[in-house]
This record gives sequence, structure tokens and C-alpha cells, in this order.
Amino acid sequence: MRLLAIGCALPNPEVDNYTVFSAPSYCDYDAVVVDPESITAAARRLVEENAEFMAHDGRIVVNGATTASAVSAAEQARRRFEETERLLANGGTVIVLGRPNAVQPGIVGFEGLDRYSWLPAPPGAAWGPPLLRPGEGQTVRIADEAHPLAGLLREYRNEFVWRAWFDERQAAFREHGRVIARGGSDVPIACEFRVLAGRVAFIPALKESSGPQRMKLAQSVVDAVRVYAGHAPELQPPYWARSLALPGLEQIEAELEAAEAALRRASAALEAIRDRHRDLVALRQLVWGDARLFADAVRRALEVLGFAVTSPPGEPLEIHDDEGTALVETESAAQEVVEWPYIRLQRRLEQRLLERGERLKGIVAVNGFRSDAPEQRKQQFTDPLRIACENYRYTLLTGTTLFAMVQRALGSAGEAELAAMRRRLFRWAGVLPPDAALGASAGEEPAGPLF
Repeated sequence: MRLLAIGCALPNPEVDNYTVFSAPSYCDYDAVVVDPESITAAARRLVEENAEFMAHDGRIVVNGATTASAVSAAEQARRRFEETERLLANGGTVIVLGRPNAVQPGIVGFEGLDRYSWLPAPPGAAWGPPLLRPGEGQTVRIADEAHPLAGLLREYRNEFVWRAWFDERQAAFREHGRVIARGGSDVPIACEFRVLAGRVAFIPALKESSGPQRMKLAQSVVDAVRVYAGHAPELQPPYWARSLALPGLEQIEAELEAAEAALRRASAALEAIRDRHRDLVALRQLVWGDARLFADAVRRALEVLGFAVTSPPGEPLEIHDDEGTALVETESAAQEVVEWPYIRLQRRLEQRLLERGERLKGIVAVNGFRSDAPEQRKQQFTDPLRIACENYRYTLLTGTTLFAMVQRALGSAGEAELAAMRRRLFRWAGVLPPDAALGASAGEEPAGPLF
């Protein structure tokens, strides 16, 4: 658990202690403990004493505008509301040392700065009169023994003094509040409120202390907040507990071990089936996938057809077969596919020719109008792309054509038919129609790039 303390010294290695101006983002923590009095106190010191505060990013805090080397005190204070709101929306926990609200004037850009300007309230409520009222006292009587903070308040009741109390007659309290502890005349001095998806708990203020007693108190606060925030470690039984005999336990433990082993085997089988299901369903991305998904699907489809894919995942596609080696470029678009895959392929082929003296086959796979149903699509590529592929004798095919080939390969196709489909992919020049790809029409042409 990550715990942040604002203006409330808690000497403990699990606690980050800061001021409102110097703290990192509240929403980076699981729980925050705040003494609201420290907020107006820090603002007063900045305004009246010109005290120096450093923001967490190393910039100095100034009572003015933000610059590259300084940050506005108003901005530092205002952002705490959004950070606390995000913390609570994510199920976080806020512990507040109850104080009456008060305003600190003089902050440029935030004249309304008060002790609770950082804390979201339940609907219809505000952290001030008539809900939150000023008061002073020392009596602490636990009202909710089951509450995670009750033990802390009971054990250290002499370390707490209350400086504010809640009026439980108010509608907002009746709807959102829960009393944890009461003071004299049964006034609620420790309460919990549900705010967004998180919890805000008010407890009495802590007396000033130091040394071992403060460290002990800090550890108790950490332990209580950990339980309250749902991060309490599970209590482990002592080593000798296993020696306590219980009739029938050994048989149940053996049954449990066998059931867990069966579950592991079933989980492994389930994961293998999920992998095969995921790989197969991904082939549909030949028809609807965007550029990245379509490229992955083309790679998988060529493997299904029996090609050896020799390029690493994420690299430009290269395949090999008995016919030779081919470089493959892919493109998917919401409209018709233009000439970019041809240009990329041409550059790759020329580079291989110049560097290695290899004359390789070129294949372009495209997925145009990817959001439309296959039967509703127009021509998926531009005429300049078609003409360029015909001129250089590259094979140009659509994702729908490749999907039909995959359907045949996964269905009734034998090795001879797969070899014929691979051969057509290698030898075709220009647009490869679906019927020709499946061998329903003649027209194979020898192909080779022209330079």
C-alpha cells in the first residue's frame, strides 16, 4: 500500500510526508492522510512570510504565475481537487483530521482557498456549516466497534483532540454519513462518508508529539489505514498450528491436492484451446483489420497456405517456397488502397538487388473499404496501383481473395492443391482474382520483377 501524509507528520518508512505545495499527485497513492489546517497554514506562510516551498518536480512555488522555473501556488492547490477526485473515483481512501473550515486570502488566482477546497463532497453536501461545525473537546467514545479505525481511536484516545463535529440531523449526513466515534453530548467527531467510489473518513486531530511515541502512533495509523483501505496482509498461522490434529483433515487435503492438479491440467488445456481459437479467429482480420491487424493476418494466412515466413514478427514480410523467395507488402484502408504498398515493395526489391544481386518476387496484399461487407465493396485498389503491379509483374490480391484461399486450405485442400495455390501466388502478374486463386480458371503467367 502507498500512503501519503499531508501536513501530518507520520515517521514511518511506508509513509511519504509532504506539504500541499510539495507533494506529488495524490492519485498516485492508495490512501491519503490530510490535516486540513496545514493547507491554510502553508498558504499563510507563503503569503505573509514569503516562505519557500519546492514543488515535487523541483520548481519553486510562487504566489504568482507559473513559469519554466516556478509553479503557481494557486495551480498547486487547485490541482489537488482533481487528484483527490481521481483517487476516490478509483476506490481510494482519504483520512481527514477534522478541522473547522477556514479561508486563507492572498493567494493570487485562488482567493477562495480554504481547508477543504481539495476534497470532493457527497451530493448536496459541503465541508462546512451546517454539516461540519467547529468545536473543541477530548472525549472520544467509540460508536462503531466494527469499523477498521475504531481500534486506532480506542488505543490512542489520549493522543486525539477533536476540533470539529458533524451535525447528524442534516440530510446529507443521514444519506451519506456513518458515525465511528462520538464526543461529549454524543456529537459525532469521527465519521465516514462514501464519495464517488471511495471513502472519506474524518477522525479527531492528533496532538503534537515526537520520538518513539510518535513512531509507534505512526505505525498504528499505517496498520489501521491498511486495513481500512483493504490492503491488510493475511494473518499467517504459527508453525506449530499444523501439529494440531483434526480428524478427516488429511483426506480432505488429499482431495484438495487432486482437485487442484486437475484444475491445473484443465487450465492448461483451456489456454491451449484459447490460443488456437485466437489464432483462427484472427484470420477474419484479412477482411476487416486495420493496417497492423491486417499485416498480422496476412502473415498467418501465408503460413496456413504452407509458405515459410522468414522475416521476424513486426518486420517487413518475406516468405519462401519451392518457387523461391518473395517480398510481401500489405495495406489496409477505409477507402480504396493507393500506391504506397507498391512504392515500399519497389524500394525493398531494388535494395535486395543492389546489395545481394537477388531478383525476388513481389506480392502486394490490400484490404480496401475495410468497414464495408465484402459483397458491398467497390474495387479495393486504385488503377495506378493495379497498373504498377501489372507492369512490374507483382501479384496483387485482396484480403477477401486471401481469405477465400485460407478457407479452402483449412477445409478440403490437400497438399497438391495447397502447392498449386502457392504456385499461383508466385507466378501471377497483376490482379489475382478469387476464382483464379482457387484454381477455378486458367491463366497462370510466369512472373519476375522488371528493373
